[in-house]
Formats: sequence, C-alpha cells, structure tokens
Amino acid sequence: MLCTRTLKIIRKTGNKCKKKIIFVIFFILVFPFTCGFLNIAHRGDNEQGKFAEHSWIAYDRALCAQVDYLELDLQKTTDNVLVVSHDDNLSRVFGIDKTIANHSYQELLSYKNQNGESLHSLEDVFKRYQNSNVKFMIEPKDDSEEDIKLLLNLIRQYHLENRVLLESFSKSALMKISKINPQIPTTQLAGEVNLPPSTQYYANNFYSTKVANYLSEHNKRYLLWGVNKKTQMKQYLQPGENVSGLLTDYPVELAKLLHKSDIFKRNYEAISFPSKLISGLMYLKNGSSVNVDQVKIKNNQLFYHVKPNIWLSDHDLKNSDHFAPKAQTGKIKLRKEAMVYTDPFFKKYAGKKLPKESTWNYFAVKKVDGKTAYNLGGSQWVKQ
Repeated sequence: MLCTRTLKIIRKTGNKCKKKIIFVIFFILVFPFTCGFLNIAHRGDNEQGKFAEHSWIAYDRALCAQVDYLELDLQKTTDNVLVVSHDDNLSRVFGIDKTIANHSYQELLSYKNQNGESLHSLEDVFKRYQNSNVKFMIEPKDDSEEDIKLLLNLIRQYHLENRVLLESFSKSALMKISKINPQIPTTQLAGEVNLPPSTQYYANNFYSTKVANYLSEHNKRYLLWGVNKKTQMKQYLQPGENVSGLLTDYPVELAKLLHKSDIFKRNYEAISFPSKLISGLMYLKNGSSVNVDQVKIKNNQLFYHVKPNIWLSDHDLKNSDHFAPKAQTGKIKLRKEAMVYTDPFFKKYAGKKLPKESTWNYFAVKKVDGKTAYNLGGSQWVKQ
C-alpha cells in the first residue's frame, strides 16, 4: 500500500522518474514474497483427520512437500517431558480420558492414535528431523518461565536456534522468550496487532485488510491459520494481500500451488518430490521395527528407505489402530437432550447436558456398540 507522502513525490516527478520510482516501490513490495511464502504444516499434513495430527506420517508428508515449518503444540508430563499435543487430554486423539500433566511420559506411550502411533516427545521430533532443513513453529501451552526455559534449553541442546519460530496467545510468554533469547523470532497469536519490537509475526484465523496493511507498514509479517481450501490459498498468495504465509492442514496442496505460482515457484516436481533425510523407527504390520533414514512421497504415497537399499511403502507399516477415534469434522444436531462424557466409551459423565435440537461442531467420531460417539472438542463426547 503506497503512503500519501510517496504519492505526492510521484506527482511532482517527471514521467521517466515516475516509472523508476514505481518500479522501485513494486520491487520493495514484491521482493519479500519472491524470497518465499511460508508453507506451515498445521500439526503436520493431517488433511483434517485423514492422517493423525502430530504423527510421524503427518510430519513426514509435510517434510516431503518441502514445507518451511512443522507447527507443534506442546504439553508437559509429570516427569517434565515436553510432548507434542494440541489437547491437554488424550481423549479426542487417542480415545482415552488421560490428562497429560497427570501422567509420566512412559505411562502415556501405551496409547495409540488412529495411525497406530503413540504420543511423541519434542526431543524425538528434533532427533528425527535434525538432519533435514525443516524448521519448527512451536506453541508452548504453558507460559510459565520454568516451561519456557525447558523448551529453550532443548532447542539449544539440538542447536536449532536458527530453525525455530515460537508462537503464543500470551504476550507475556513471548516477552519471556525474547528476554531469555532475543535471537529467536516470535509470533503473536490473535489479540492486539500493535506488536513490540521483539515480535516479528502476527497470526490469526481470519483475514483483515486493515491488519494486513498495518503490519506491512510496520515491517511485521502476517500469517493466517485454518486456510484449507484451494480458493483461499490462491487468494492469499496474491502479493497485494500482504500475507506472508499460511498455517494449513493441507500443506501438500499448498506446495503444489506454490510450485505453479510464477512468484513463489519452488524447486521440486509436483508429481515426485525429492527424498528427505530423517532418523527414526517405524513399525511394520507384524510388530517389528525398522530404522528409516529417508522418506519420499510419490503419487500421494509415502515410501521409507531402510538400509542397505530397500524402500517400504507406508502400506507395509502398522498405520492404523481400531481402538482410537477417527478424526473427522462436521456438525451434529441432537435429537434429544444429551449427556456429555469424558471419553468415547461413555464411562465418565462430565457433569453437563446439552439441550435437545441444539447443533454442535464435532472433531472426531468413534463407533461403540453400534452407536456413534461424537467428540465436541477436548474430552467432551456425546452419543447419537
């Protein structure tokens, strides 16, 4: 957006100079975008539940699409292990009413998500991807100084100071981060758009021209989360929108659009992505584990490299668990008054009821004894 002062200068200048000034202004506006539009994998490439959020499968798909960041939510166990989970309870993703903060990490490892994977620690995430070039956008859910120091120490231990972007709804948390390590960039999630000098990014879940222009004028970058439709992605890829990146559940789709864009062209083939270095274990259907050191995606399918020179399809892996709920979004209208439970097996009443004919968003489903349990967020389940 051109400022009033700049327009006055252009009016007073000759045609030849006008063209030069306009070119310079265009270059200044567009150059940041030609350097890269951030593709941020929201909890991995989970495609709104097709793959379990915060799972190796979801992360590996995003890695293969050459995303800029894996977006990670953090919780902490009783033995001070930072784990990647959006919810503070395992109910929605793992189907068990267990609050993470009340259990040790080892206790929680026995529960599996729909991919057949257990909860992952942040340290395991760092180990798996430390030899790749992917970065990490991390949201600590606890803004205590103790937890922030625990996170920053782990980042320093793996020498990832230049590969992290920390985010929070709490301005005080971001200030604590910047005070301890001012070199790590931070993102304010929603709230006031008037950012302190130490915060470089602002993110929310809806687009505002006013916010976009304000941030651009103050040399801050604007991110949007929850952008999952191609039409929206294409809209925000336009330089005039002043959007610097998207947090999406469909980073592979966004990667394809970036590849086709003349402005944001990426160096990969849309059909066959180059393989990426990883380091970790994957489990076969027979229960045995194998060490994998590369992953690639072709025709929307993952392949893992096992030494000496074997490529395994993700179909060869243990990639499902029938106990866990299936991530799925939609709306449910209750035919009658419904009791809310803390788990999909209706073992514990949550202490509240929902009125008949009321409509609710749901985020996961689970078939139990011929009935469908619907997750209304966190550890809230109703049956229909």
